Amino acid sequence: MMRIRILHALAAATLILFCHTSVWALGTYAEGRAIVRVTKLESQGIIYTSYEGEFEIATYDKSEKCSMDEGTCYTPQKKTVKFSIRDENKEIASFMQANLNRVMLIDYKVHRIEPLSLKTSLEVLGAKPLVAKQPEDFSRRMAVNKTGSQGNKSIYGKILKLEYRGTMVGTYEVLLYNRQKDRIYPVSITNEKMAAYAREAMNSTQEYYIGVSTALVSGFRESDIDIYEINYDKDAEL
Repeated sequence: MMRIRILHALAAATLILFCHTSVWALGTYAEGRAIVRVTKLESQGIIYTSYEGEFEIATYDKSEKCSMDEGTCYTPQKKTVKFSIRDENKEIASFMQANLNRVMLIDYKVHRIEPLSLKTSLEVLGAKPLVAKQPEDFSRRMAVNKTGSQGNKSIYGKILKLEYRGTMVGTYEVLLYNRQKDRIYPVSITNEKMAAYAREAMNSTQEYYIGVSTALVSGFRESDIDIYEINYDKDAEL
């Protein structure tokens, strides 16, 4: 009798785990913020109405032969991405339509499976203009512990994209623009406070100094380069 109860308990636990995993697999793959230029937007659908469009976003060619250590990676490029907006978010669509071909800041999420009411897996959740400068009460420096002890450097530029990505283990993946070298870096953020600060730093057109370090082991994140400081006034400490 005891053995039967144990088997039933194990079966129930397995079912719960399976259901949880299935829901997670069908949920959100990534959430993020990005600086983009919307080039196209229109209302589509008969049964399910949605707004469908395209925006341009910074990117790079992973096959480019260059050196991260010497700062020659990567040449800035742009790509076109299709996106969707739910019908109930008309104010977002209206803002985008009124600002076609202008640079703006968007918040989005990427679904694992394309929702029935949308025509793409990338759903825009918010859109707004970039402000000229941060509010007076915005802290002009954020620093956290370095995850690496080599390759520490301070660069000047800004974050173009910040995305929380993953399934069981999430990471913050960033696209960073180096103004001095006119290059784009794929980097990571491993500290929650730094990720939150970086997200707010994206609100303005201001650029800043960014401290990056190279870890010996990248772990679950995509890049072994990590942001440890953002400073609006001077070079990041090495």
